[in-house]
Amino acid sequence: MIAIRQKTKVALGWLVPALFLLFPVAMALSNVVLLLVLIGFAVTFSSVYLKRDAWSWPAIWLMALFGMVLVGTLYTPAPWHWVSVNLGKYAKFAYAVLLMLLLARFPLWQKRALWAFVGAMLFIVVSTWLNVWFVLPWSTTKTPGWGLSHHVFGDYITQNVMVSFLVVFALTKVQRPWLGRMSLVWLLVAALGVVSITHLSSGRTGVVLLLAGLVSWMLVRWGGKKLWIGLPVLVLLVAGVLASSSVMRERIALGWTEFAKRDVDVMSSIGHRAYNYRTVPKMMAERPIVGYGTGAYHTEVCRFLEKPEWCDTFRWHPHNQFLFFGADHGLIGVLLYAALLLSLYRVAMRSDHAQAKVLLVSLTSILLVDSMINSPLFSSRESHFFLFMMALLVAMNRRPDPE
Repeated sequence: MIAIRQKTKVALGWLVPALFLLFPVAMALSNVVLLLVLIGFAVTFSSVYLKRDAWSWPAIWLMALFGMVLVGTLYTPAPWHWVSVNLGKYAKFAYAVLLMLLLARFPLWQKRALWAFVGAMLFIVVSTWLNVWFVLPWSTTKTPGWGLSHHVFGDYITQNVMVSFLVVFALTKVQRPWLGRMSLVWLLVAALGVVSITHLSSGRTGVVLLLAGLVSWMLVRWGGKKLWIGLPVLVLLVAGVLASSSVMRERIALGWTEFAKRDVDVMSSIGHRAYNYRTVPKMMAERPIVGYGTGAYHTEVCRFLEKPEWCDTFRWHPHNQFLFFGADHGLIGVLLYAALLLSLYRVAMRSDHAQAKVLLVSLTSILLVDSMINSPLFSSRESHFFLFMMALLVAMNRRPDPE
């Protein structure tokens, strides 16, 4: 039995990095690897996982949120179909906690996992650029050409979420002197990532999340007086980059039009969100403390829509993670989610690990902003990214800086 546990532990040292390599590029295969990781966790489980110092506050809040989801199944009016959908989505809260417990004890696994993710994202960014000239068999978009939207796996919003984080990672690898060989390589990676968001994608969300990540990087890396100098420079640089992108100019112009007509055209991207933001609080007001229960948003929100035929359009998710938790789990759900985000910032700010500190603050800021305009923990690939990367970075920030 001891030999089996030892061999399983060795296998986990590669299965966990494989999970981080695969979820950006092959969701189905990554879920198979996730199952193997869960089995490996069970085989190697010991009392060390139950020690108080093995648990972090983010892990506790994640389990509390998942507990709320489980309790919500007891009083929801939603049919089992919608309940099971939400259970499947939010079960990843528990998986993330298991990853935290596994990764916290093995710094080598942390390094492997981080670089596995970076390798997958470099493949995606390079493929995005190659899409300008070639039709790649593994790419979602199949039309070459500059000035068009290109994305490789999933959809452009999810890709831009992860590329925003890659840009921050690349900047953390830039060291003085800035003109050193590896620093130039990472500056190039950051530039390619930025342009892939601003020029090779039609999504506006990516730009907003990129700004959230970059501001967080500047705040932690510089702070103080340098921050006040850097922020205006960053705004000017981003404005200049956006002005040079025909794709983004068109999307921003469309955004202004959609915003002006948000009360009339509720089916546009911004109009849809604005209508959700007006409608879901009415739903929350009926059951403000514990909400309607797990999966209830998908059915109960239809009662608050102006036209019954809009139900199928608006019932999937409200484009806001806070409102989503509020509808299903009330004020308690919203506060638990807020506590999770605050605990992530707290772990980062108390950390002595220079790079991981910046990465966790940036990841949390990207998640916070994304949660205001999307439902990232309900989206399959986005939830993989945020929850599994959260687990990795919490583990990294709870050990001394190796440098």
